[in-house]
Amino acid sequence: MTPCGTTNLIGEHGVKKSDPRVRLIGVLDEASASLSLAKAFCSADNQSLLETCQKDLSRMMGLLAALPRTPLDDLTDSFAAELGGLEATIKSIEAGVTYPNEFIHPGSSAATGTLNLARAIVRRAEREAVASFEMLQIPDESMLQYLNRLSSLCYLLILTETPLG
Repeated sequence: MTPCGTTNLIGEHGVKKSDPRVRLIGVLDEASASLSLAKAFCSADNQSLLETCQKDLSRMMGLLAALPRTPLDDLTDSFAAELGGLEATIKSIEAGVTYPNEFIHPGSSAATGTLNLARAIVRRAEREAVASFEMLQIPDESMLQYLNRLSSLCYLLILTETPLG
């Protein structure tokens, strides 16, 4: 049994839950859970996109859970492929949406409300990641960029899920 206030990471037991790695993995897990909720209300195409993003976040959590066993230099550009895929998806969606001329207030449907919540949680995860990466001296900017772009994807999906009229 793990003592209260601790958890296990890959190859490491009894890690304090206040450890920056545990905190970061926790907020990434919250981001993934928020995508899961949004996925339940979105169109089939958007569900598939969110599923891919959840898999990417799981991979990110696994990489971070393996620290310090994984040398930090091995993390340089470790998320470049996922970032490239996400940016290509965003570019494709942007070609088919019109940006509003005013601030939007999602929530006219369950899909837009849950996507807005996911966008806000992903943005918090990005802030936590920036602080943790600085503290842990993780050199990988591709993970941080991925989280930044993921919040942009959530916004674009809000636009695709917003009823016309």
